[in-house]
Amino acid sequence: MKKQVYVISSLVIVILIAIFVLLNMEDTAVNFGFTTVKMPLILIVLVSLLLGALLIFLFSSLSSFKNSRQKKANLKEIQQLQSKIEELEAKLEVAGEAKVTQAPEANSDAETEEK
Repeated sequence: MKKQVYVISSLVIVILIAIFVLLNMEDTAVNFGFTTVKMPLILIVLVSLLLGALLIFLFSSLSSFKNSRQKKANLKEIQQLQSKIEELEAKLEVAGEAKVTQAPEANSDAETEEK
């Protein structure tokens, strides 16, 4: 069913483009400032369309490239922060173990002073 909808919509688009081309076959003068060129209107429209698509592609590629660089930098920062968290947790465990070992010694010192 999806394939049939795709084929029918493609045919409709091709027919619309063909009608557009046939309606715009007359020559049109394009003035570039230093020269004037006569060409069919459809060529002017198609060249403008292609140039616009090319510009959009270039800008989106540039934006995508910037986003990927930012993503890599963010991932690197996340990894650094996670390693720092692990180091601090290890230090915290060592400090906690030291307090646990010191606590019984303090209790035995207190008991000997009471006697």
